[in-house]
Amino acid sequence: MKQQTMEDLKVLVVDDEVANLQKLRRTFVDRYPVLAAASGREALDLIARNDDIAVIIADQRMPDMTGVELLRHTREILPDAIRIILTGYTDVDVLMEAINGCKVFRYVVKPWDPPDLLMTVQRGVEAYRLALENAKFRKELIRRERLARELEIASEIQRYILPPRCPEIAGFEIAVEYHPAREVGGDLYDFDWDREAGALQIVIGDVSGKSIPAALYGAVFSGQLRTLFTQSLSPGATLGRANSSLIARYQVSNYVAAACMRVKPETGACVLANSGMPFPYLMREGEILPLSASGVPLGLIEETTYDELPFQIEEGDLLIFASDGATDAMDPEGRMYEEHRFIESIRRHSSENAVQLVKSLYREICEFTHNSDVHDDITILALRRSA
Repeated sequence: MKQQTMEDLKVLVVDDEVANLQKLRRTFVDRYPVLAAASGREALDLIARNDDIAVIIADQRMPDMTGVELLRHTREILPDAIRIILTGYTDVDVLMEAINGCKVFRYVVKPWDPPDLLMTVQRGVEAYRLALENAKFRKELIRRERLARELEIASEIQRYILPPRCPEIAGFEIAVEYHPAREVGGDLYDFDWDREAGALQIVIGDVSGKSIPAALYGAVFSGQLRTLFTQSLSPGATLGRANSSLIARYQVSNYVAAACMRVKPETGACVLANSGMPFPYLMREGEILPLSASGVPLGLIEETTYDELPFQIEEGDLLIFASDGATDAMDPEGRMYEEHRFIESIRRHSSENAVQLVKSLYREICEFTHNSDVHDDITILALRRSA
């Protein structure tokens, strides 16, 4: 039912005596739109054509049906309407039936006093409004409970697809700091050990969109990655295969930015491919340089190929991956954190171990934003080769 004002709430009066019907009309005509019926059947016909009747006032004694019978018929059609019975005599059995069987608001004995009846109706209208507000509140509560459960399920899915811990590799430190903008997020990361090649595979990604849709699409992408990891593909080939699979099977508006890297711990040899993620930063002897590997996000263009950037991670080097939520975070004045602040933060905390380092980088972002709500997920991954 549409939102109603005091002026458009309708009152239906039902009485088979013309004089009573006219008196009822005069009582309410200056306050509410009034519908009048001289019989129960005529009243039901009006009710069928008007779903915005707030109050029904019915005479008990009518030739075709009693007032109680009429009001009983209206319970399913107008469940929130206020029902008032008019009667020229007092019958306890009728009174109890009206209260218990018809949800009657008042039982008024004739002859009635118009001001008193008007006041009764005004109170009934307030009760009617309250019933509608309560119904609206219940629907909203149910909707929120359903959404909360959906978020809980999505969060469980995300906890399942994200690694429970970072891999432990001799001579390396690896740590991740992950913070979704909402209950669940679209950022993702993963690790897989290719024992045949003696290489660790690392992926960090960012699914377009927010909350549940992004998290579920990220779960699909993560499942594909796990399959591709077992095939010992190069990073560029992994992204290419993932792109083809997303386009072929999932015609949705989301896309995935991802950086994929393979590192051989024994030698420090690395290969990087990128499909739209911010460039990683390599810190060596105090210098911080971006690793400029670029490519089209996954799921947009068919038959896309991804270039590979080989490089070496030397002893003492630090490699930082971050989603764009880190540099795009804004303070209350709308200023962005931006790349230069993030780079200086890396420099300030570069001597810390990897776990503390990613926590410090995230903490300084929060200090800049004054801990206000962020609009994008933030993921920071650090990989350091021990000196």
